[in-house]
Amino acid sequence: MERVVVTGIGICCSIGRTKDEFRESLYQGRLGLKPISADRFSTENAYYATKKACVIKQEWFEEASQEDDRVLSSLATQVISEALTDSGLPATGLNRRRIGLFMATTIGGSYPFVKFTRKRLAGDLQPTDYELLFRASTPNITGALMKHFDFRGPCSTISTACAAGTNSIGRGFDFIRNGRIDVAVSGGIDIFTELSFAGFNSLKSLSKTLCQPFDRHRDGLTLGDASAFVVLESLSHAQKRGATIYCEVKGYSANNEAYHPTAPNPDGSTAFLTMQQALEHGDMDPAEITYINAHGTATAVNDSMELNGIRRLIGARTVHVSSTKSMVGHTLGAAGSLEFIATTLGMYHNFMPPSCNIVTNMADEDEQIRIVGDQAIEQTYDGALSNSFGFGGCMASIALKRFTAETLC
Repeated sequence: MERVVVTGIGICCSIGRTKDEFRESLYQGRLGLKPISADRFSTENAYYATKKACVIKQEWFEEASQEDDRVLSSLATQVISEALTDSGLPATGLNRRRIGLFMATTIGGSYPFVKFTRKRLAGDLQPTDYELLFRASTPNITGALMKHFDFRGPCSTISTACAAGTNSIGRGFDFIRNGRIDVAVSGGIDIFTELSFAGFNSLKSLSKTLCQPFDRHRDGLTLGDASAFVVLESLSHAQKRGATIYCEVKGYSANNEAYHPTAPNPDGSTAFLTMQQALEHGDMDPAEITYINAHGTATAVNDSMELNGIRRLIGARTVHVSSTKSMVGHTLGAAGSLEFIATTLGMYHNFMPPSCNIVTNMADEDEQIRIVGDQAIEQTYDGALSNSFGFGGCMASIALKRFTAETLC
């Protein structure tokens, strides 16, 4: 089995357009929450619980939408290019059939879909407008990216709700680990639209104020924009070219608990199983885990469920936990890959990302679970988990380990 490492990172979200901007904002605990521009869509509907979200800057959005009305292809191209540059992979001389692309999205190209729907409701639909449905198809986005970068290896478009970004990294990990490819570009992108905003609002899941994961008085999630991709490589391939290695991906697990269309099992049993299996897959022990980047949506059931699963996993040991959704919002199909990047950067640069906005800590009487506060904790740690627990019971977890000269043994 090949060992799998992270050699490149690219990201664009509400708190940074580059890896370095994101890392600095993450460390400082900056919030990406801002009003949704009317140029994107109107939030004047009286039924909306909020008019804010963790949106990317409007000029970034407009720049991407001018190139591509789906927005996703343009923004994903920019971020993947950043990840490839960061990895130092040469532009020529690579076996393109040994490079795979695994892209995650939940909503996909819904801007053309919303446009089609509005024209249909207005009775203004023309035969040529059916092209909008074709443009909304998520596999077409993956195909456009494969063509742009001239990747010839395997590809997947993954849409497993909020776990999709984590699943995309796990998919790339599996292909490299089994020797089928040398390099995988894995990650997710979702730029939320009126469709997803109205949908979560109808579920009464949107916070009216701030996203407060693990606060006793949390009132819901905040939506966010993000494109987040990593370059995964086999260790042997990375070493041959002297690549910088951020961390090693040790294990991965994906489950579906088939409990409820939108709610997780409150006892956290499947969350526990998913984390446990990720560790077993990577031949790691729970005692090696110092930090967990939680799914942490700030919804009523999710946070208590996840803490139940974590308690069962760690037993009498102590672990630090945070939810970066408190800063960047819930970025849907990109959430897992963004949070994987947050965990990777934290491990590489020796800090634990914060969980902001907590006033009354749910775990304040729990000596084993220590919720990171409004700013990062400076600490070196060797083992971490990144969790994603989504709609429809889709659950995934990835185990990461610090990469050092000693770990080569």
